[in-house]
Amino acid sequence: MPSFSSLNTAFSGLNAQRRVLDITAHNVANAATPGYHRQRADLVSLGRKPVSGVFSGTSVTYGVDVQGVSRSYDVMLASRAMRETAGSTQADLTKTTMQTVEGIFPEPTDLGLAHQLDVYWASWTDVANDPGSAAARTQLLENAQTLTTNLHRSSADLQSVADASVVRMGVLATEVNDIASQIANLNKSINATPEGNLDMLDQRDQLMGKMAQLTGATFRQTDNGEIDVYIGGRNIVAGTVTQQVDGTTGTLTWVNGGNPVNPPSGEAASITATITDVIPRYKALLDGVASTLVTTVNAVHSVGYDQTGTTGRNFFDPANLTASSISLSTDVAGQPANIAAGAPVLPGPTAPGVLDGEQARIIAQLADSATGADTKYQQMITGLAVETRSASNRSEIQSQVADNANRDADSVGAVSIDEEMTNLIAAQRGFEANARVLTAVDEMIGYLIERTGLAGR
Repeated sequence: MPSFSSLNTAFSGLNAQRRVLDITAHNVANAATPGYHRQRADLVSLGRKPVSGVFSGTSVTYGVDVQGVSRSYDVMLASRAMRETAGSTQADLTKTTMQTVEGIFPEPTDLGLAHQLDVYWASWTDVANDPGSAAARTQLLENAQTLTTNLHRSSADLQSVADASVVRMGVLATEVNDIASQIANLNKSINATPEGNLDMLDQRDQLMGKMAQLTGATFRQTDNGEIDVYIGGRNIVAGTVTQQVDGTTGTLTWVNGGNPVNPPSGEAASITATITDVIPRYKALLDGVASTLVTTVNAVHSVGYDQTGTTGRNFFDPANLTASSISLSTDVAGQPANIAAGAPVLPGPTAPGVLDGEQARIIAQLADSATGADTKYQQMITGLAVETRSASNRSEIQSQVADNANRDADSVGAVSIDEEMTNLIAAQRGFEANARVLTAVDEMIGYLIERTGLAGR
């Protein structure tokens, strides 16, 4: 015999299926929302629960209830995706930096330093072939000035990369502090809603992903639903408490204590390497080229004789040994006659030979020295090409690894329209069936009342 409990059973089914429909609609609406994880209604059977009756015995309750709503999320896969994406961000930025550095030295072209060195050494050969030519000597000074200008430009361009990195680190620190504050606020809101706010969890995950890309940060979830965020082993977010970082000096440091943050990966790690390793290293190599050029040329030039028979003159300023400072000495700048092209000792009976050009020929031969400026520059360019290519390869490989990690994470949490449509149809049919049960029970109870005469009482 039907009872009012049957109405409650059917009604619970209607409510449950309606909730499933609501959640399915929410999933479909957010199918393209970045960072969204699909949600599922956790249905539980009410079973056969004895309930004390008003009169005698017990009654039973049937039906279904929505125990809660969960999101499809795997913390291990999500952590791996964040870690590999941070590594990809670091590799991509490192590749870009190396390509920028490589672009400062446009080899092999007429604009490259190698070509300028060739022209410079060729000018010494021209002077050696015609030591008395004022035009050849003037051209030598012009080509030497062009060479020093090229070295200045290359050094300045390297420094500009470092300066831009310092500025970016300051901006990055501001972004990190802002994200940390947002995560702490979400921790507070999530903890205040014990039943959980799944959309807030997705928002927090997105912020955590950005934090990881910037600094290689990791997180640990606490029992109360909050997360603690770590950079280099130190908390930047602990529940609702945050720490601040500073990057205005080019080094990411903790505001409290001033210790370096030491980001393990992400954009900050790449910027740190650019400022502390890549640029200083290539500036040192370029300075080595300039220093070798100055010392080797001066060593030969200072013992030679100019057109007036004077010796002891430097071609380059011996005090300026870096690429940013290299310059012609005041002995020869604007004074082509002071170029020491004559050798101090000749094979013949007369010495010195003011116009024999032998000393200019010796200087020209420095181009082929195994320890000369050309060799050092070629070694630098070769190393730069290898390092740039390696950075590009690492970027490609890490990008594939990150794509696979994100794909694995998405396989758990991404919304599948086909799956949602199947769930939608199932919920629709369940709703219709429960509605039909509700109608049938209502009709049966009505019939029973009419037949027993209860309707007229």
